[in-house]
Amino acid sequence: MSQYPTLASMGVTSLEDVVKYTLRHQGDADVLKIYYKRAKGSFLPRSKKFSFVRGRRSIPIESRGSTGFESISDISPQLTLALKELDQIEAKLNQVDPGDPKQQLEAHMAHLDKVVNEKLKEMQALIKQL
Repeated sequence: MSQYPTLASMGVTSLEDVVKYTLRHQGDADVLKIYYKRAKGSFLPRSKKFSFVRGRRSIPIESRGSTGFESISDISPQLTLALKELDQIEAKLNQVDPGDPKQQLEAHMAHLDKVVNEKLKEMQALIKQL
């Protein structure tokens, strides 16, 4: 049995080649894209894309005497499990020797770069919505 059963059930087989992943919201779905490192000239895909439809549910709300329902969307449970497994893979890739401060700083800078880029993408999407 695979160490990553959710990814295996999705058809992700080259786990040792996973480099990074992105997650974005598109309409009523979340889109997960997994990127692989491939040799030059390889016929294998450099990425795979998976769409997960968001679950919808309505919850009752009560506001100043009036009642109604608010629609809430939930992330797919399969996507949540896949993200946990991808985070485990990413953690293994980013393991750093605790004694080397240069590697620690480079790892922190790479993480900060990733966070800033994701935040910029989010803000650009918000600007487009305005």
